Amino acid sequence: MHPIDRRQIQLMLLEILKDVDAFCRASGIRYSLAYGTLLGAVRHKGFIPWDDDIDLLMPRPDFERFLATYGKEPGARYQCLFNARGKKINFVNFFAKVHDTKTLSIESRMRKSHRFGLSIDLFPVDGKPDDRKALLRHEKRLGHCAHQILLKQRPFFPLSFHNPLPAMIEAHLHSLDGLLRRCMKLMKEYDFSTSRLCGSAPIGSNGLKEVYERELFEEYIELEFEGCRFLAFSRWDEYLRQQFGDYMQLPPENQRKSHGLTVYLLDEPMRMD
Repeated sequence: MHPIDRRQIQLMLLEILKDVDAFCRASGIRYSLAYGTLLGAVRHKGFIPWDDDIDLLMPRPDFERFLATYGKEPGARYQCLFNARGKKINFVNFFAKVHDTKTLSIESRMRKSHRFGLSIDLFPVDGKPDDRKALLRHEKRLGHCAHQILLKQRPFFPLSFHNPLPAMIEAHLHSLDGLLRRCMKLMKEYDFSTSRLCGSAPIGSNGLKEVYERELFEEYIELEFEGCRFLAFSRWDEYLRQQFGDYMQLPPENQRKSHGLTVYLLDEPMRMD
C-alpha cells in the first residue's frame, strides 16, 4: 500500500465525481453539489483548500435509482455502498457512498470496522411535514437518530467534549440495525414528490437548517469546480446562506479542519465478499 497526500486525495475524489456526474447525466438522475463542496464551487471554484471530501444531495426517487443501477458492471472501479457489510468492505449509514475500490481510506474518528475506499457522500432528500410543530418534532427525532448512528460507529470515549457521555451511552445501548431502521422510517415518512418542504436528515440538533421548499431540489444549473462543470441548485445562494450564513467570509484558521483522512493506494482492488 502507498499513502497519498491531500492534493492527491482531492484529485482522486474529483475523478469519482466526474464518473458519477457522467452516469447521472446519461441516466437522467438529478443531483447537486452540497455542503462544503457547493461552498467550495462558489467561493473557490474548487475544493475548499483544507477540505478532503465531496458531498452530493439527491431527491429520494433519484437516490433509489442510483443505488439500483450505478457501478454494477463487472470490475467497476467506482462502486456505490449502502448498508454494505463484509469482511473487506463495511459501511452502514442512512446515506450512501461511492468509493474507489483501488484505495483504502481511514478516518481517525471511526472504528476499524468502518472500512471502504476513498469516497464521496450521497445524501437522499425526503419530504418534511408542513405543520411547524410537526416539522420541529420530526427534525429533532430524525437528527437525534442520525447522530446516534454516527456515535454508534465511533470508539467509546467517555470524556469526549463533542459527544457527551449520555449520548454515547445511549448510542451503544442500541443495535446499529435498530437505529438504521428507525432513521429510515423517519426519513421516508413524507414522500418527496408530494411534499411542499423537503431536505436531508440533520445530524444532531441544528433546528430547521435542512428544510427547504421542494422547488430548490428541482431546478439546476452548472457550476465550475476544479476546471470542470457539475450540477448545482439554481438557488444555490439561498441554500448556502441557510447552511453557512455569510458564506463568502473565510472561517478563522483554527476552524479550518479536514476529516483527517489517511488514504492508501492498493495493489489489488477491494471487493465485497
